[in-house]
Amino acid sequence: MHYAHLAAASGGVDGFIIGSELRGLTAIRDQNDAFPFVEGLVELAADVRGILGPETALTYGADWSEYFGYHPADGSGDVYFNLDALWASPDITAIGIDNYMPLSDWRDDDLAADNPDGFRTATDPTGLEGQIAAGEGFDWYYASDADRRMRVRSPITDGLVGKPWVYRYKDLEGWWTNLHYNRIGGSEATTPSSWTPMAKPIWFTELGCPAVDKGSGQPNVFADPKSAESAYPYFSKGRRSDDEQRRFLETHLDWWAGAQAPAGMVDPDHIFLWCWDIRPYPAFPQNSELWSDGDNWTAGHWLNGRLGATTLADTVRTLLADHGFHDCDTRLLSGDLVGYQQADIDAARDLIEPLLSLYLADCIETAGGLVFRSRQRASLPSRQIEILAEPDEAAGLWRETRLHDSDLAGEATVTYLDPATRYEQASARSSRAVAANDRVLRYGLPTVLSEATAIERASALLRESRIAVRTLQLDLSPQERSVEIGDVFDLKDGPAGRFMVTRLELADTIRVEARSFSPGAGNVARVTDRWHSPDNMPSEGFSPRVMFLDLARDRAGASEDFARIAVFARPWRRCFIASSATTEGYQPGAVAERPAATATLVSPLMPGISGRFDFTRELVIDLDFGGLASATKAAVLSGENRLAIRADNGVFEIVGFLDAAELSPGRWRVGGLLRGLHGTEDAMAAGASAGADAVVLNASVVPLGIRAQHVGLARNYVVETAHGQIAPQAPYSFAGGIRAETPLSPVHFRGWRLASGDVAFRWIRRSRIDADDWSAAEIPLDEETEAYRLELFDGETRVRSVDTTSPEWLYPEVDQIADFGARPELISIRLRQMGRKVPLGTALNAQISLPG
Repeated sequence: MHYAHLAAASGGVDGFIIGSELRGLTAIRDQNDAFPFVEGLVELAADVRGILGPETALTYGADWSEYFGYHPADGSGDVYFNLDALWASPDITAIGIDNYMPLSDWRDDDLAADNPDGFRTATDPTGLEGQIAAGEGFDWYYASDADRRMRVRSPITDGLVGKPWVYRYKDLEGWWTNLHYNRIGGSEATTPSSWTPMAKPIWFTELGCPAVDKGSGQPNVFADPKSAESAYPYFSKGRRSDDEQRRFLETHLDWWAGAQAPAGMVDPDHIFLWCWDIRPYPAFPQNSELWSDGDNWTAGHWLNGRLGATTLADTVRTLLADHGFHDCDTRLLSGDLVGYQQADIDAARDLIEPLLSLYLADCIETAGGLVFRSRQRASLPSRQIEILAEPDEAAGLWRETRLHDSDLAGEATVTYLDPATRYEQASARSSRAVAANDRVLRYGLPTVLSEATAIERASALLRESRIAVRTLQLDLSPQERSVEIGDVFDLKDGPAGRFMVTRLELADTIRVEARSFSPGAGNVARVTDRWHSPDNMPSEGFSPRVMFLDLARDRAGASEDFARIAVFARPWRRCFIASSATTEGYQPGAVAERPAATATLVSPLMPGISGRFDFTRELVIDLDFGGLASATKAAVLSGENRLAIRADNGVFEIVGFLDAAELSPGRWRVGGLLRGLHGTEDAMAAGASAGADAVVLNASVVPLGIRAQHVGLARNYVVETAHGQIAPQAPYSFAGGIRAETPLSPVHFRGWRLASGDVAFRWIRRSRIDADDWSAAEIPLDEETEAYRLELFDGETRVRSVDTTSPEWLYPEVDQIADFGARPELISIRLRQMGRKVPLGTALNAQISLPG
């Protein structure tokens, strides 16, 4: 055991809390159904009381999942109020609870749909307050991880004596105000435990939440790569969120100090927040040489370095209050903001508008005052508009305009003051892998931001500028007064997509102006703030996604150039790739100048058809970086819109696509597939499972730089930055260049029986190089000599294998009878072209019917 939370006061010790690291041992019973560990705690409390005297408050810090009782997971239905002996002890002053109960069930999908608990944002104070005595752990629970993913909620009920509070860890009032009866063998005891209802107040011996997105949904977990119990909250992207931590704590503190809390139940003066570290800030977390857990601070429970900061919502509300304006609602604003420098005496509007622009927030005037809302972080379900007014028949029902790619910025930069560098000016950058121009969105505000926040803002700003590429004008009936500025809609018989209303004008009709819109929490990778120690050592928070690709030859070039690498990291740093035949002596090779658009398959990609566009199947992927765009058939046939997808056989299938649509932040649906390109039909036939790797094939996927003598040889690779940061998964083992030398499968295989009874086979050869010249009489031969291996099968049994130097072969009738016992009517074949560097190429499998 350990002792913690020792509070000193003049004249002696004011309070002492016994904490236990032996969680779960309170459930250990001997053969007489006693709880010896609890008995030991009672004895320990008496001993401590004897030492500290009667004036010192004493309690035990029980975990939120154990304070109320023990429910054996053996299907017996037994219920033990095992800690009641401790709580009833005269030596214990209060019931101590380490409170890490969930207050939300927010998903990024709720941005485009209604949250079932009424949350408008992940940090909605009203939503959080409504879950203190409701929601998960009170009204319902998830019976399995699958139920949690699908949001299948099971009600918490009691089928025995109608006391559901027995199973509700959040129902403090039910537990605190009732007598406790153990249940053994399906029956409730007739005698209550020693607990006296409402006899003692409840202390929160710990109350905390990690500073990470979705933290309020699972506040008990902690991310620590060095720990086997390391975890991020359910559905979290690992993005730092001081805002969510602050709203969680404020909600609790306000609730338990307010009139809505049962009188005398929770003592608001004895709520201990977790955690304030005794190590001095900013030495911790910056000095990583002295303290190795500094990187965990970014998304951890620490309050050091955060309590003195502000948030976007608090800053806007304070600026308005300073100008004498109080009719405002900032509850739907989300965003971390350490500080904001107000150097001049300006109007509130001049101070607030730049912040709203940086954080992609809107100010909406309503009858009750000004409502501020983060449009990329708020739940904005789309309503469908079905009926439009048509004031001018020539103009049509709606008018859509679209910006050209050359009008869109390819990069966004945010200049800010970095608290990690003694408030020196710094900048964060986000850019597209391929940009049509050198336009840059620049935001330079006197804001104090963490590096993680600045990077996220730059990414969100660039994404928003690309999304808002379309504007829409339409007219509604003057009786249609339900549409307001900030509403999101889609048209039943209009252009695809969702639009946000930006302007309303009342005339003969209601003239609506809107722009294309897609919500997003930001598909930002986990970022650890860069701490600058006195010797300016670089951060070790570098964990890129690395994909090695052995690609089929899709253009002219040496075979070693088709052994490639795709690297994605956030924040992006130029990456250097080195290789070695051993684990030392690495030699430099490729340089990744830009992040690759790596992706993951959301659902399986089943085998399809090759040689023509497939409109029957669609592909859904989660894209780590950048975006996709639709293209014409001519453009796709010319090489645009290419994906490499790792099939279940390990080969990368090269796929072209016509259509691309963003379903949710970072999630894309592509259709009009052109499968099995460049001889990857074997990968297409194998299919790809959900979770498979994929990457957009563009200039960011670079050759590894291997030498010709290394083709096909396994080598070790490391990926590192200019500051010596090495990917933690290194070294990677990879052998490449083989696929580019693999002969393609022949095509147009035919077989027919001759009058003599012999069978003639014929096929057409394919080439990996310069095979698309339609004017040539013959395509080039990839290999030094032309050769094939043809194998014949009777069912699964191979009956003959022959090598031939021409794309045809005659199967004599006498050999047929020897192989099959009679003239066969059905022959299965496997045909492969033979090569020099790769002896056998990709197989063509077929069945040949030979009636008569």
